[in-house]
Amino acid sequence: MASGTATVFKLLVATLAVCGAYFGVTHGATGTAGAVGDTHVKTVVLSAQSLPIEAGHIPEAGMVTVGAAGAGASCERTYHAQSVIDPGPSGDPVDYDWRLMRWSPAAHAWKTYLYSESAGFMGSPRTVEWHPRVVRNPGWYRVELAVSGKGVIISEKFQISC
Repeated sequence: MASGTATVFKLLVATLAVCGAYFGVTHGATGTAGAVGDTHVKTVVLSAQSLPIEAGHIPEAGMVTVGAAGAGASCERTYHAQSVIDPGPSGDPVDYDWRLMRWSPAAHAWKTYLYSESAGFMGSPRTVEWHPRVVRNPGWYRVELAVSGKGVIISEKFQISC
């Protein structure tokens, strides 16, 4: 009985290790993301579930994608957040704004790091974009898109390492 339990435990540990390596959670794996229309590939440390920007890829309505858009000197990083907002069949006016949230280990909460001015439109569904810039501030981040009448759409978290 003891050797059978040990074998099951070893198989479970091996499975978790393979899954962890596959999803990039062991030791913060790096992923690549390129800017839309850019032929160069930039590297950014992403969480297991972050979605990098893909050239020509438009996210589904209700989803926010975030990817590296460019890297400047001295650890200056620009990110590209995008989503699709659907005002519905009546095409009612929609107001929205973006926030870049940073995880505060001291407060154990997400805190606003950057925010955009409000914007809006009416009519048919539209792809909306935002390009926040982070300079020398490592940590965990996520992007939130607040849409009037629809609530808040939150991206997966991602890690900036420099």
